[in-house]
Amino acid sequence: MSLFGMLLNWLRARTRVIAALFFLGLAGLVAANVFIRPHEAEYVFDAYPGFWAVFGLVVGLAMVIIMKKIVQPMISRGDDYYDRNS
Repeated sequence: MSLFGMLLNWLRARTRVIAALFFLGLAGLVAANVFIRPHEAEYVFDAYPGFWAVFGLVVGLAMVIIMKKIVQPMISRGDDYYDRNS
């Protein structure tokens, strides 16, 4: 097995640890935003620490919900679509 394959197997066996490290890194970046401030806020809410993290989370969740509830029923086809047209 190649080195890359062994790395992938090692990562696959430790998904919870990697996910925890990823979320700790994200929380660290939001916490760093409290201490590292931009020079001047460009938008009204940009002055609040962690605004862009919360904004990204809300917009991402909204996109998933809109796609799942509104767009997917419009573009999906029935389970027997290909059987009917044969």
